[in-house]
Amino acid sequence: MNTPQKIADQIKALLDELVSMTGEKAVAKAGAKRAVSTLAPKGASGALKILTDDGFFDTPQDISKIMEKLKEIGRYYPQTSVSMNLLNLTKRREFNRIKDKETKNWLYMLRK
Repeated sequence: MNTPQKIADQIKALLDELVSMTGEKAVAKAGAKRAVSTLAPKGASGALKILTDDGFFDTPQDISKIMEKLKEIGRYYPQTSVSMNLLNLTKRREFNRIKDKETKNWLYMLRK
């Protein structure tokens, strides 16, 4: 016998499956859990998120290495866009920024 909770769980599973097929965000009612979109991150901030997820920022990196790595993964952005996003991540305290004493360049790494 199907209980109301079991039926609700089946409906939710079907809705989640439909949302994943379309790749769009689901519209949720108040109090309901929101479905997370599986769309790829966009722009320079999305590209930096990809590098972060890959562990690239586990060690300090300067802007030239970051730009090179972005080109390797097929993401081409102006250096000004990338550096502005790095500064914003630093302000949000997601990244640390340290000055390299030899080259006088900023090095960025993930805050742990």
